[in-house]
Amino acid sequence: MMESIVFKRASEADLADIKRVTRKAFADYAREIRREESVAALHETDDEIRRDIREKHVYICEVDGEVAGSVRFEVLDKGIAYLSRLGIDPEYQSLGIGGLLLEKVRRECISLGVRAITLHTASRMRSSVAFYLKNGYYIHSITRDKAYIRAFMVNELTEMDELFDYESIVGTR
Repeated sequence: MMESIVFKRASEADLADIKRVTRKAFADYAREIRREESVAALHETDDEIRRDIREKHVYICEVDGEVAGSVRFEVLDKGIAYLSRLGIDPEYQSLGIGGLLLEKVRRECISLGVRAITLHTASRMRSSVAFYLKNGYYIHSITRDKAYIRAFMVNELTEMDELFDYESIVGTR
C-alpha cells in the first residue's frame, strides 16, 4: 500500500537509484522494440548520469521511501525543453507515477517559461505512445536517426506557430 509519494530534485546521492530504475524500465522498452544494443539508457555510465544530475533537471519519485521512478529534462533554445529517460520501476508501473512525473515536469517547465516540451519514444511501443498522447503530447513526426523508428512528440505549453521547427532545436538526441 502506498503511504507516501514524494517528488524531489535528484542529487548525486540518488545516482545508484536512478541507474537501477532506468535500467529496469528501459530493459522492457528494449525487449519490446527488439533493439537492446540501440537503447542508450541501458548503457549509460555513472559519469553520464552524474553529468545529467548536474546539468539537467532530474527528478525522482519516491514511494514509501523507495525510488520508483525518475525523469530528466533540459531547456534548449527558444524555450523548448527536451524530456528524456522517463522510467518507472516495473514494480510500480500502472499506479499513475509516470503521469505524475510528467505533471511535475510540466509544472517545472511552466515556471521556467518553457514554451513546449519535446521527447522521442519508440513508435513501435503503442503503450508509450498512448501514454504520452493521454498526457497532452501529440506526434509531431517520426525519425529514423536511430536503429529503430521513433515518434517525435510535443506538448505545447503556450500558443505556438503551427510550423514551428522543433526538430532543428532538439536535433538527434
